[in-house]
Amino acid sequence: MTNRFITDNQIRNSTVRRSVSARVFVWFIIFSVLGILISCGFFISARQHFEAMSIGYNSEELRREEARLNEKMRRLELEKARVTATVEMEKRARQLGLVRPAAQPATIRRPIN
Repeated sequence: MTNRFITDNQIRNSTVRRSVSARVFVWFIIFSVLGILISCGFFISARQHFEAMSIGYNSEELRREEARLNEKMRRLELEKARVTATVEMEKRARQLGLVRPAAQPATIRRPIN
């Protein structure tokens, strides 16, 4: 009973050759082009995203640099104001041995002709 469905003969199936319609190639090309366009869109979008991130980091670094330079300029302006103050200039002049000239009445000399 077990041999009823098992055959000892070799079965040869003939190969079936079907022609492929041209529509299949057209659809394959259309889907391939669409896939390439979509993937290019993703790559372009990713590139723009990373460029935007890079520009953001650079602008933040420039803001910090600007703040640092503004602080330095403020300190230099204060130093300039301190150094050019009249009291400070007189103090440095005295340290160098300079004295203020005595007040003399102004005399105007006229040339003799």
